[in-house]
Amino acid sequence: MNQGVIMGTTAVVSQLAHHESIKSLGEVGISRDKDAGQHYFNLEEPRKVVHIDVLHNTAEINQVDVASRIRQVIPDYLNTVDRNQEWSPEEQNLAAASIARGIHLQTALGFGTSIDPDQKAVKGTDDRYLNHIHLLAKLKPRYYSLAYCLIDEIERAILYQGAQLRKVIKIIHYGSADEGASRTASTLYLPPVSKGLSESLRYQNMLQVMNSLAMRLGSIEAVVDFFKYLSPIRNFKLGSLQKDKKEFDELISQLVKNDIVKQTLFGYTLTDTGHEMQDFLKNNKKELAAQIRKCIRQFRHTQPKFQSFRYSHLKSKEKQFPNRRKVVTPNDPVSWKGEIAVPETVVEAARRSFLSKNSSINITVNDIKVYAKKSYAPVDTCLLVDCSGSMMGDRLRAVGHVAEYLLLNSREKVSMVTFQERQAKIQVPFTRSYVELHHGLSKIVPGGLTPLAHGIKTTVDMFKKERPRNPLLILITDGIPNYPLWTTDPIQDAIKAASLIAAENIHFICIGIDPNHEFLPLLAEAGKGNTYIVDDNDRNNLIGIVSQVKKEYQRGHNQLSTI
Repeated sequence: MNQGVIMGTTAVVSQLAHHESIKSLGEVGISRDKDAGQHYFNLEEPRKVVHIDVLHNTAEINQVDVASRIRQVIPDYLNTVDRNQEWSPEEQNLAAASIARGIHLQTALGFGTSIDPDQKAVKGTDDRYLNHIHLLAKLKPRYYSLAYCLIDEIERAILYQGAQLRKVIKIIHYGSADEGASRTASTLYLPPVSKGLSESLRYQNMLQVMNSLAMRLGSIEAVVDFFKYLSPIRNFKLGSLQKDKKEFDELISQLVKNDIVKQTLFGYTLTDTGHEMQDFLKNNKKELAAQIRKCIRQFRHTQPKFQSFRYSHLKSKEKQFPNRRKVVTPNDPVSWKGEIAVPETVVEAARRSFLSKNSSINITVNDIKVYAKKSYAPVDTCLLVDCSGSMMGDRLRAVGHVAEYLLLNSREKVSMVTFQERQAKIQVPFTRSYVELHHGLSKIVPGGLTPLAHGIKTTVDMFKKERPRNPLLILITDGIPNYPLWTTDPIQDAIKAASLIAAENIHFICIGIDPNHEFLPLLAEAGKGNTYIVDDNDRNNLIGIVSQVKKEYQRGHNQLSTI
């Protein structure tokens, strides 16, 4: 209902940002237009985080003790809430660790996750945490009741450390309930573009609307098509967007609210403001596309959250280039190799000749300076993407952001292979062209089955043909295969196909978005690769994992830490 609640007498729980009033202790204000996950973690998708504050008198609470109590209560909670599920000890430990990793807490003494709470707070930087324990938990809906256990353990920790609990007197909701609901129901926020605004503000708001739409739909070209085909008789051309009815309805509802789209007896069409924005888009398309590229290029991801299973220690093959910023003396002046730094060599000869009181400059082998060498390991990346029906919407958009980020932030090539229905397709061959990548992304229409073995075999065949440099294959999926290739067993076919990856010495990783935890490690082991399990489809996590893996592969490190 887009509200917060008082739980017990000392705690406030919501999915929104909230804080205690400085003037009226015990009075907690809740911002209806600030989703907790979006506000604190910059998540794109709302309703992913439960925000809990437990009040106490002024005291410095040790966060390590609080975290320890939280870790201990999670396995008992899982046994209760999932009592019909038969957990093996390893499965229960993995599930408990996954939940604990998503619980962030902060006190006056420090902060961190309940797995790693050892980060020290800078004393005096924020006195708010002297009066409450702040907790953010990334929980799936079926585990929301864990909030009761968390609050109970936090209260025990406060009392154990000699502090006193404080009561929540009342909560006050700020912001429009309707506005808050619309913000949290959709990842899209559109500012008003009404005619009452000044011309400059109206222009800026139109820019922001177009940027928001482009990020939601995938590209400026997709926004162009959306405005072009949104009419009572051409809606059928909206393609994959209209396949996801919930997403389409949310988008249309926000556009109707902003007087960009209106509903007629025969369907939706653009308003006068909508037609004005269509003209604005036509006149500023290149500028808008450049801004989108800039936003993607400058995206700064935070530390990714995942659990991993490792079976690979491959090292990329490096190439050496002269480093013109560093000049060195050859180890062996007689049999040196390298590119001569001519200015520095002449200066050294002149210095020696001057000290020797020679009237002329004679260059000898001892005067020679060369440029130092630097190593560079180019890594060409292929995204093997599950485009079955379950990947529709935010998950596939997040994958698109990963592809764009890789292309815009490196000098290497990027490709994409998709698998769905009963076949696989090279959606984007290895390329450095942003236009070519976008063209391929725009043709993806998710739906159907998951023919993973087809996808792997198609990708390996492409690698043999195009011979990429230090190839990195990244499989992104949210399920298990359900369409075979060689036999009648799609899982065994996928594992057999993965062995082809190992045979070709291709660096292989699997990213599972809330997947089957048993299958992906088996697939990665067959392909001598690594598995990374994430609980949500937030692009920060995906980009963070891919960037970290790529750097480690280039450096040839044998370990990638599990966070």
